[in-house]
Amino acid sequence: MEHNLSKHLRKIYDTFSKLNRYTKKSIQIGMIIFLALFAIGTALVAVNHYVYHLNSYFGFVANSVVKSSFTVLAEIIIGCLLVDYVFGSK
Repeated sequence: MEHNLSKHLRKIYDTFSKLNRYTKKSIQIGMIIFLALFAIGTALVAVNHYVYHLNSYFGFVANSVVKSSFTVLAEIIIGCLLVDYVFGSK
């Protein structure tokens, strides 16, 4: 099982290494945006839990920021891969 997993990971790595440098840079920027939004959302969840003592509206906003961070990451990765595929890499 472990050998099979490493083979699949190697294939994914090889495919991503063939991407255009602009696509790679865009995905890196997308990861930074995701991490920033995720950290902000996590901090808001913690503040809601410990400071505002489970304020329902504040908790909803905090959870929405965390969920939105994953949506932003998915859109950026899918968009970058689609643009790279349509306009061709290297």
